[in-house]
Amino acid sequence: MKTLTAAIQFGSSRICAAAAWIDANGQREVVGIESSNTNGCIHHGCVVNIEDTAVIIKSLFKKLSNRARTDINAAYCGVCAISMHSQEFRPSMLVGDATTVSPEVEEQLKQMSLEVAIPHHDILGLFDNGYTINEQMAIGNHQLIVAESRLKQGICAAMERAQIRVAGILTSPLMLADILTDEEKQQGCLLLDMGAQLTTLAIFSGGKLATLKVIPFGGNSVTNDIASNNLRLEEAEMLKTSWSDASRPKNNGKEAQTQIPSMSQIELNIIVSSRLEELAANIERQIVKAGFKGKLAGGCVLTGGASLQRGLTTLLNRRLEISKISTRSCNTIRFSMSERKPNYAALMAMLGHCTEACAATPAPAAPAPVAEKSTSAANPAPSQNQAADIAQGNRNQTSVRDTSGNDIGDKVRKGFGSFIGDLFSGMD
Repeated sequence: MKTLTAAIQFGSSRICAAAAWIDANGQREVVGIESSNTNGCIHHGCVVNIEDTAVIIKSLFKKLSNRARTDINAAYCGVCAISMHSQEFRPSMLVGDATTVSPEVEEQLKQMSLEVAIPHHDILGLFDNGYTINEQMAIGNHQLIVAESRLKQGICAAMERAQIRVAGILTSPLMLADILTDEEKQQGCLLLDMGAQLTTLAIFSGGKLATLKVIPFGGNSVTNDIASNNLRLEEAEMLKTSWSDASRPKNNGKEAQTQIPSMSQIELNIIVSSRLEELAANIERQIVKAGFKGKLAGGCVLTGGASLQRGLTTLLNRRLEISKISTRSCNTIRFSMSERKPNYAALMAMLGHCTEACAATPAPAAPAPVAEKSTSAANPAPSQNQAADIAQGNRNQTSVRDTSGNDIGDKVRKGFGSFIGDLFSGMD
């Protein structure tokens, strides 16, 4: 028996949705991926136009339902917004002289963390960093992922308007942790998810989540800088993706200056590298603030659509002083070429955590109508053979005949056809 599950990722520039079949062994077969431009209805990860967002959601799930050949009426929602960050919380429980705690106690510690009241904020996720026992007290070490309440409220309102039930809220940064290896998390690793308007920074060390921050800076910032030179956004985006190189801001005299549409190669590279240097400075500041400068032996992993910028790894290597920097996508679930596309990394990682069935439950079959007995002479009771045929639901749809051998159904059809012909005979 297979289960159909679905996920939707609310990005600042695109909304992406995917569905997958889960078999009895837990293996996932992706049905398809659909995406659409937000056209401004989402800003910094928050829904700012519920109606337009609902229209996009409806369209995406209609396409996925056609692919899966069944209606999808629920989905897990992946979120990441400017207000999202990690917050440490250490709940405690009395355990006596025990040196370890049971899974039930660990679960109770998690529940205590998830029920913490944070004014004007929602707890969207929890990363369990284990526990310690001190003076007969079990103390949990949890990193709560919190965000302003308007983030969850906007997404739930848009989903409700689109008539798609929210199966669960998933925080994209925690889902993306799956693309890191256990060795990288243990040694100390920086995970950067670079989108259109936001860059999410997560630091892992000793197998634990040390900190999570969201920087209001993404690929659109670079595009807008290029467009400020009297260019359309489409042309600026083309120059950024096809011509620019963030690692070569200046002409070193060994190469010719290439003239590209609207501006020179050197001018373009200076614009791109300057803005990305600013992003690198913000990332470095967060690393220093968390106390991990020079301690990230596991390297840096880039993902997200903006991570494909040419020369970005070289620029970050020089600024952050991290030797191992690579671009990576989700490698746990594969579909077509999506495993090679970092812009689908969060969505595909989310599918690995979706378990609930999201397909519409088929309506139960209506009971067969019970024939009422009639004593009217105009409606004689059916004969014994005819009643048996009706009760058995004869699949061959045997015609009921009168005693003269004529087909009653033919008489009805002929009479109805004559009536329709007379009705429209005078119409051209």
